[in-house]
Amino acid sequence: MNVQTAFRDYAEFLENLTAEGVTGLSTYVADDVLFSDPFHEVKGAAQMARIFVQMFEKVSDVSFKVNNSAASGNIVYFNWVLSGKLSKKSWIIEGVTQLKFNDKMKVESHVEYWDAASQFYERFPIFGPMLRYFRHRIAGL
Repeated sequence: MNVQTAFRDYAEFLENLTAEGVTGLSTYVADDVLFSDPFHEVKGAAQMARIFVQMFEKVSDVSFKVNNSAASGNIVYFNWVLSGKLSKKSWIIEGVTQLKFNDKMKVESHVEYWDAASQFYERFPIFGPMLRYFRHRIAGL
C-alpha cells in the first residue's frame, strides 16, 4: 500500500462515517495519533474517536465531503466540507486537513485548519455581531 491508497481509503471512511462506524477508526489511524482542530488537541485513537462521537451526539444530518487533495512524501493535504444541523440550524464548515502517514500507512497526525470565528462563533446571537464588527474594523485599518 502507498500513501495515495491509504489516503483514499481514509477519505472514504471519513465520508461515510456514522456514529456507529467510529469504532472502525483504529483501522486507519495509529494508536498514538495526534488529532487537532480549532477546539481540540488530543493524542490517541480513543481520544480522537471520542471527539467524533461527541460530534454525532451534537450535530444531526452530518455530511462530510473531501474535495481535492495533494500529496508529498508521507503528507497529504485535502480540503473538505462538513455540513449538518446544530441546534436545528444548518451549518457548513469548510477546511483543510494535513495528514501524516507512518510507515505502516496509518495516520499518525490529523490536523484540521478552519476558521472557527467566521464559520462558527459568528453564527451565535451574542458573539456573532461583536466578532463581525471587530473583523470589519480590523479590515478597514
